[in-house]
Amino acid sequence: MNTSIARKLSLGCTALAAWLVVGLAHAADSAKALADAEGLWAYRTLQGGGKGEHRPITGVILFKDGVFAQQSIFDGEPFAGQVAMAHAGPYGAGPKGIHMIAEQTISISPGKDEPLNFRRSTQHDIAVQRAGDDLTIVFDTGTVQTFERLGPGEGTLHALDKGLLAFVDGYFVLVHGDEQGVVSGFGKYRRSGSNYELEVIRWSEATPSTAKNRRDFKLEATFDGTTFALADGRKFPVARSNK
Repeated sequence: MNTSIARKLSLGCTALAAWLVVGLAHAADSAKALADAEGLWAYRTLQGGGKGEHRPITGVILFKDGVFAQQSIFDGEPFAGQVAMAHAGPYGAGPKGIHMIAEQTISISPGKDEPLNFRRSTQHDIAVQRAGDDLTIVFDTGTVQTFERLGPGEGTLHALDKGLLAFVDGYFVLVHGDEQGVVSGFGKYRRSGSNYELEVIRWSEATPSTAKNRRDFKLEATFDGTTFALADGRKFPVARSNK
């Protein structure tokens, strides 16, 4: 065999082997990140852009079966004017560990003339660091969020016509809406048949011109597997369930 050709083949095989090693390492890192993130987590702090002080925040994020849901409101006074956020969508392996696609990206800023900011299909890459029941996720933007574990995420997920409803670890998480109006919240719940008593911890809703934050109240609802209905008459149809 020509020496030059043999050398090129050797270099090619070496490069391929190195590529495979790197690829396997990335796959292993992503698999660990996915396993570490699985479950329901309560916020501790949020540090936007990796700079400044950690901001106190109350909320949750759920990673379960390739689907995530997040709802939160910053702590501060007056509570009615605090920024609320909610996201929901699929996730999987990514270059930093986990790649998330938020089908609903919701930001609510009460007091603004246009308080509702709604976007579709925003994408995020995050690195995951876990130590026991402590979780830190770092976004590609530099934002750092810290959490404590509430549970393994045992329960059911229900894709709504415009969002997601989850009942896991004794908690509910609701993310629903579009440019015309959104509703999101989380808290504990008690169930008796199709009747639910929601012990809401945080709740936020908005239209293009109005917004409202609520906290620490009870709300009656029903859920028959096909429609989630609040006592005030609002209904959220289910598109599919993952039980």
